Amino acid sequence: MKIFPAIDLKDGKCVRLAKGAYDKVTTYSDDPIMVAEEWISQGSSYLHIIDLDGARDGAMVNFNKISEIRSKFPDIYIQVGGGIRSIESINKYLNIGINKVIIGTKILSNPDFLFDLNNEIKSKIIVDLAIKNNKLTTDGWHNATSYKIKDFIRILEKHQIAEIVLTDVNKDGMLNGINLDMIEEIISFTKIPLIASGGVSCSRDIVKLMAIKDKGLSGIIIGKALYENKIKISDILSLEGL
Repeated sequence: MKIFPAIDLKDGKCVRLAKGAYDKVTTYSDDPIMVAEEWISQGSSYLHIIDLDGARDGAMVNFNKISEIRSKFPDIYIQVGGGIRSIESINKYLNIGINKVIIGTKILSNPDFLFDLNNEIKSKIIVDLAIKNNKLTTDGWHNATSYKIKDFIRILEKHQIAEIVLTDVNKDGMLNGINLDMIEEIISFTKIPLIASGGVSCSRDIVKLMAIKDKGLSGIIIGKALYENKIKISDILSLEGL
């Protein structure tokens, strides 16, 4: 099970949003490298970095800051999302050593984009399925799509997408627990490994997710619970099975 501390970048700073709302921002640090160093010092081997400005604007706004983090911690597994909407932007991240890139809006708005990707690039792609009120969302989680979730996952399976990040937008940044029912439902109808995101508030949530890891859960993203000291990475890693 991969445990991903979340580092969300806005204006070069480390922040958290509530339910993806850009007007509900809490800034935790002006130095994302220091934040990454803290999570790594607690034992993390993984980082989940999102360019929030990029997700909103459709561009790689915080690329230089992300590149700095990659250079500073060359042995850490890093996945990056936000504003990645072309083959050029995918390659730009892969060329600096990012392990996997997360794409949502581009694929949801144009699934045929997947035909443009060779198998090597597809193996480095994670598709972001951000669900709000039972709708898949795009553009920084602000716009709902008309896709049925199961139908869209079938498209991803056909293209042999290697992994999905599954986010309950209404849970994200709220510290009120995970939507286990949604996670279990989606795991039940796909063999694509899922990374769960949104709502982790305490070690009990981690234990609940660990219980379904053999069903297809490959990772957990944790954000606000870490920043608010509700849970420590070292405590998570000490749980049986991680």
